Amino acid sequence: MFYKDHLLEPCELQLQLDEIIRDPTQPAYGEEHLAALTAGERTLWAEARDTYFRSGGNRYSLEAIEKAAFVLVLDEEEFEIGT
Repeated sequence: MFYKDHLLEPCELQLQLDEIIRDPTQPAYGEEHLAALTAGERTLWAEARDTYFRSGGNRYSLEAIEKAAFVLVLDEEEFEIGT
């Protein structure tokens, strides 16, 4: 993770993650269940992707996630796929 073109040290990264976890801000409308889009039916995800991730900040955020070597999930709830 970078901040102002500076690669964060592990202890700095830990502080940033701690701040995220302690942040009392409620998710914006639609953010809380965003990860569930990719776990759902392929056609529905494709439609949502086309509708909400075609341009702007959402597009750039999704591109960064897709290009990442890994993704860190900070959810406290487990997600189970129905059988």
